[in-house]
Order: sequence, then structure tokens, then C-alpha cells
Amino acid sequence: EGEYHGHITETRTITREFTKEGRPMKARIFNFKVTVAQENSNNTYMVRKGADTRTVTGEHYVGKTFMADGVFRFLEPTADDKFESNAEGNRRYLMFCQSIGMEIPTEERTINGKKVTVQLLPDVKEDDLNGTPVIAVVGRGQDWTDDEGKTRPSYKVKFTKHWEGGKRLASTTTNDLPF
Repeated sequence: EGEYHGHITETRTITREFTKEGRPMKARIFNFKVTVAQENSNNTYMVRKGADTRTVTGEHYVGKTFMADGVFRFLEPTADDKFESNAEGNRRYLMFCQSIGMEIPTEERTINGKKVTVQLLPDVKEDDLNGTPVIAVVGRGQDWTDDEGKTRPSYKVKFTKHWEGGKRLASTTTNDLPF
């Protein structure tokens, strides 16, 4: 567990309808991995093995990948849709957009007779994410059982923070291949 400097990789999105607390909803789900960057070498971590605890440097984690818990962007229904709005559920999506450095535009709207300033959610694409520098906050995920019947822990990216000064990874294209 801890915070790791890394880059978003292997982004996949999927749109799903589901029921949450008895309410039908629809969301676009962003799944991705964070690959730990070389800049993480300067960090230190407390590692527990049995009763022993020791400190290790972040260089041991460079190149390691952590799967993220999916980030949901709840969609708004049109007149023809059968699912409900869950706009309040987009808070985590908004924080995610801020962590990847996206600008969040605002506008004035009238809600219940009052003028208020609201934040407009950006439309994130997979290409916006791949290679983006972030600080991944990693925590314990669901344990799993190996082939020998031993229970093993898993660790997942619970959320991301903005990496001030982090550099975006250069993307490669098929034109870069030597054949």
C-alpha cells in the first residue's frame, strides 16, 4: 500500500447498464493500469512480512503495474431511456479528471430558482489517458487463492492524484516499427 508515481497504461472503456440500490443506472467505466515510473525510485515504503517490518526504496517497484478500480462516469438518461440519473455519483469521475490535469469548465445555471455555478464534466477518451502521469494511491484489493490453496493479497489503484511535474509518456505508432 502507498503512493506511487506512474503512468496510466492499457486503458479500456465499457458502457454498462446495471442496478444499484434498486435503481437502474448506466455508466461508462474506465479501466486502466498504472505502471510505476523511474521517478518513483526516490520514495520509500514500509514492507511487512510476518512479524518483521522493513523499509525499501521505490526502485523495487519501478516497472510494476497496478490495476485500477474502475472509474465510473454515470450517464444522463434521454426521454427514451429507462435508467435513472446518478449525477451525484460522478464526484469520483470529476476528481479523476482533475488528477489527470484536465481543465474543468464551469457555467451558471438556474437550479430551483437560484443561479449557481456548476462544473461541467469533460468527456475523457482512452487516448487522453494512455501515458498520462499520475500518483496512484494503492490499497488492498480482494484477496485471491493460488494453485496451492494459499490466500494471497492483491493491491489496486483506489484513486489517482495529480503528479505535479510528471511528464507524459510519448506514444508510439505503427510508423515507428522498423518493417
